[in-house]
Formats: sequence, structure tokens, C-alpha cells
Amino acid sequence: MFDNRSFDPAVAITDQDAGTDALFLQPEVPAALVFNGKSHAVMMTSPYDLEDFVTGFCLSEGIINDMSQIRIQDVRATLRGYVIEAELDEDCVDALSDRQRTLEGRSGCGLCGVQSLEAIPAEAPRKVTPGNMPQNVVLAAIDDLPNYQSRNKAGGGLLHASAFADASGNILLAREDIGRHNALDKVLGAIARQNIDPVGGFILMTSRCSYEIVTKTVQCGIGGLVTLSGPTLTAVNLARQAGLTLICRERRGLFRRFA
Repeated sequence: MFDNRSFDPAVAITDQDAGTDALFLQPEVPAALVFNGKSHAVMMTSPYDLEDFVTGFCLSEGIINDMSQIRIQDVRATLRGYVIEAELDEDCVDALSDRQRTLEGRSGCGLCGVQSLEAIPAEAPRKVTPGNMPQNVVLAAIDDLPNYQSRNKAGGGLLHASAFADASGNILLAREDIGRHNALDKVLGAIARQNIDPVGGFILMTSRCSYEIVTKTVQCGIGGLVTLSGPTLTAVNLARQAGLTLICRERRGLFRRFA
């Protein structure tokens, strides 16, 4: 197991003349994903929980179906960023080619580098069992989420958070990243790597709900999604197709069940 926690390049900046407290700036670094010796993508990410990230990325992109199909070989820091090397089963090669990205993957956009329009899903990738998420359960998880955002607090509120809560609203794990898609991939990877049964639980995101947030959640078989900002029309349509229970905060601050 690789320990990425020892590398924390957050930079503290102080205004000594003004006597202000230190402000920690969060790092955003390139991470090269190398599968079976071939470079697949370069993603801008926060350099934490990278084993979870690559695992969740492969699962949510439909490159692999379960943990038995991936073996992480190395996660290392270089002068220019990180390199994450993994071996995939041979029967995953076709799926890998279908999702090949040749450009730099921006932290805020999940489409950068996709080679063709055919790579963008027009329909939900699968059906899921809708989550049973009463209001008190959802609000309990939302209230507890700030307790899992330690890096966000230290770094001036720049990081997105993604969490997984059980059917009672207890947060089982959470991950932070400069990119909302990356934060979600890290949580999805952590669920798989820790062998947590996702049935009955739901994903909680601090971001808006884009189509790709829905797609990634559904691809990993999770039936509930809550976001702290509004959804797009495409996201709602995909959620309804898949049977995903989707709850998002409206501009007025209220939460609405959209699917």
C-alpha cells in the first residue's frame, strides 16, 4: 500500500507587515494515469488519496467492473507531478480504448480530451435501486459533512468534498479534491477498496450536480445522490432514466427531490 499522506505541498503565505494569519494555498498538480505501461490521461488533482482516485476513476468510467481487475503498481511523485501506474486485466483493454483521453484532463471538466462525441453517454449506463432517503437522514449527513473537510477549512474553502453515507445518514468516509469529479472518484474508489456495501447508502457532494456526477454514481451501483447546489436538466434526465434518487439544493436554499 502506498502512503500519499506524507506529501502535502500546501503553501503557507503570510503578510508579515500586516501581521495576518497564514493562508494555506491548496496544491493542484498533474497526475498521469498509466495503465498496462501506456499513458491514458493526465488529470489535474489534489495529491491526496491517489490510490482511491485511480480505482474510482476506472470503476466510474466503466473501464473495470470490480477490484479484481486492477492492480496498482506504483504511485510516485516527480518534479512535474505524480505518476500512477496500474495493471488492468486484458479483458479491460477494449473499455480502456473506448474511454481514451489524449489531452490534459482539467479538474473542473470531465469531457476534456474525450476523443469523440460517441464517448459521451446519451443514456444512463445502468439501472440502480432508488435510495430511500427521508429528509432527516439527508439533513443529518449534510450537517455532519463539514467535520470531514479538514483540508478545505485550512485552505480557504477551495476544495470540493464527496462523502458516502449509509441508510441512516452516517458518513462512512469522505474525500476532498480541487475537482468535483476527482473528489467523487476518490470516494467511489475508497468504497471499493474498503469493501463497503453501497446498497442503501448515498453520495453527498458539495458541488453542483452535472451529468457526469450522475453517470459516475450510477455506474458504481449507488442509488442515491445529494448535492449542495442545483442540477442540470441533463443530470435530472439521466437520474430518472437510471432510477437514481436525486436531491439537490435550489437557489432559495431549499432541497428538492428531482428524481
